[in-house]
Formats: sequence, structure tokens, C-alpha cells
Amino acid sequence: MHETAIQQLDRAALTLIQALDQYSEELKPYLEGDQLEALQRDVVNLRRALLGLQMGPLYWETPAEIVEKVVNSEALPIADAAARAAEMLQQHQNDTDKA
Repeated sequence: MHETAIQQLDRAALTLIQALDQYSEELKPYLEGDQLEALQRDVVNLRRALLGLQMGPLYWETPAEIVEKVVNSEALPIADAAARAAEMLQQHQNDTDKA
């Protein structure tokens, strides 16, 4: 996928996450059950997929807890999240080698 497309989709996902957070209380009366939470999970899953596209094969070497941490952390653009995940993976591998 083209780098620009990944970045544009990520910006839209970040904007949607912020809007859902901001307007969640107002939306609740109009949604059934856990639809709001499901929508939020779907947007986070989109960002997880975009992170995989950004990182390439390195994504599959990264432990799930690192992926979760960067996807669910502050609203980082996906390129920054990928760089942070790579740094965390390197640190994890260094720690593992020392043990």
C-alpha cells in the first residue's frame, strides 16, 4: 500500500478515535448495547493493520504486547508508532539476550 494512503487512513482513524472519545456520551442513547465499544475496537484494529503495513515483516517479529502498547498509546501517527515499536522490539531483544 502506498505510504501516502497509509498516512491518510491513519489520520482519519485518529480523528475518528478522538471524535468517538469526545462524543461518546452523546452517542450512547442512539446505539444499541456495545456498538460504541465495537466501533472503537474496529478503528483500533484498522490502526493495527496500518501499523503492520508500515512496519512490514518486522511487525510479525514484534511481540503482541508491544504492538498493543503502541496502537493503544497516545495518538501517535502510524510512522511514529512504527518507529517506537521497532525501538521497543530492539530493547526487548537486548533484554532477552542479556538473560
